[in-house]
Amino acid sequence: MQKYHYFVAHEFSKQRKDDLREAIKEAFKGSGLKAYYADIEVRSQEHILEKIEEKILTTQFGIYDVTNGNPNVCLELGIARAAKKPYYIIHKRSTKLPADLEGLDRIEYESCKQLTKEIKEKVVKKEIERFSDMKKLIQKSMQKYKTVSEEIVLKKSSRMYHAEKLLHRFGYEIEDGDALNQIAWFADLSEVRRHSIIYGPYEHLPELGTYQAFFKIKIDNNASTEPVLNLNVIGGGIGSRTIYKYDFDKTNTYQLFELDFEYQSMDRMEYTVYNLASRGKIWIDYVAIVKLQNE
Repeated sequence: MQKYHYFVAHEFSKQRKDDLREAIKEAFKGSGLKAYYADIEVRSQEHILEKIEEKILTTQFGIYDVTNGNPNVCLELGIARAAKKPYYIIHKRSTKLPADLEGLDRIEYESCKQLTKEIKEKVVKKEIERFSDMKKLIQKSMQKYKTVSEEIVLKKSSRMYHAEKLLHRFGYEIEDGDALNQIAWFADLSEVRRHSIIYGPYEHLPELGTYQAFFKIKIDNNASTEPVLNLNVIGGGIGSRTIYKYDFDKTNTYQLFELDFEYQSMDRMEYTVYNLASRGKIWIDYVAIVKLQNE
């Protein structure tokens, strides 16, 4: 379980930075919640705004200090609002407040000491409770779906569909040494949202009964609670499962996701991986279908 992170945006004058960060740090002391500041990790050649946008979207909430109407902070707040990410606006009284923000809820403060008190009362308790709810979701998800080895899946599968051989709405075939046949279907999720990455093949299963579909997928970033994919079975049997980024135990490592379904009529079957996210990269190796034997 990764540490729970929140994004903090503020102007970068030396005194403001030191005083503000110390006040926020004191408010979250002992909570287990960890701050992310854009100037700490942005060292790559990637454009700084792209890096910041990634953190806004993958951290669990943001704190935006709009004191003096800093344009960068306002832009970052706009990204959070557009993405419907949880946010808290803070503002020092007697300083400039952008007119467009006057109607939004905010935490007003006179001093850093007061800011610490306000954040403890209005942010920390609420976010600790949300963090607890998130951990419960993860535990529930882990209990529902048991781990099955790939060796068993491959041995028992009655149908095997390599992702690059299925139908696609977006993405492309890519060489991948970790994939079963060294080829995977790759998709940048920022290209197309709410569309099928793979679907098909519209084939019958050999007989009626209870089945499991195993989707072998990997992701580049799992540091979020946002939903990323819907796995669907459609046809003579119906099933659906939402995959969240935290469902991936590791990044850049393939993982099997199981979906149970009843094949009740001899119709042609479709297996889809449907994108729900606005950012991220995924690789799909295959979809394997296993028939469960009656005890």
